[in-house]
Amino acid sequence: MAGTEDGGGGSFLSYESVEPFIDQCWEPRSFWLRRPRPVGERFLVVRGDRGLRSPPSAPGRIPILLEVRHAFGSGGHGSTEGCIVALEKVVEGGERVLDLGTGSGILAIAARKLGASHITAVDIRESACREARGNLLLNGIREGVQVLHGGIESAEGRFDIVLANLRTPILVDLMGKITGKMLDGRILVLSGILESEFHSFRFFLERYPLTLLETIAAGGWMTLVSRRTGGG
Repeated sequence: MAGTEDGGGGSFLSYESVEPFIDQCWEPRSFWLRRPRPVGERFLVVRGDRGLRSPPSAPGRIPILLEVRHAFGSGGHGSTEGCIVALEKVVEGGERVLDLGTGSGILAIAARKLGASHITAVDIRESACREARGNLLLNGIREGVQVLHGGIESAEGRFDIVLANLRTPILVDLMGKITGKMLDGRILVLSGILESEFHSFRFFLERYPLTLLETIAAGGWMTLVSRRTGGG
């Protein structure tokens, strides 16, 4: 949940800049990375060095190896978990995916392992891009994912699935550009929305050509899955 710039003068703030606001909700990386962690119904997130030394064995679960140093996205936060649960439901295979504010790259890795054919992962923090590329290699992913240092404008074309795990004010500022990256009839996954913000944010979304399909609650955070219905 790092960030990307808004060409209109706003910004996708890096998630680290708002961490003091959510400290009460944060699960320390140093705690959960000591052991493999099930995330969603299908994944097991493992610290990268441990996974390489002793590959995890969890029947029915897909391992994601991660080294998380500075970027957001360890799988231990409710917003990330909600996005992974959503991906498990919406990726059928062959989709083009846009991951805005990729951070550690965990969502891009999950999408690729679920069968998405191409993922464009963007972040304004060069350190996050380096971290995401390293985690892709840890997972043996050498094609099908493009990591771009830049903002939403750096991602060319439109996508079957758009992921935006960002704080609510940033989603509000960027929603026009985000929906503009969607193919008609396809899927948007939004997260980083506190439960207390959910109703007002849902009302805000009514001005866009989106139909809300599902909401996922995890750890005090909401993930919204919507379909673009055409128009605007």
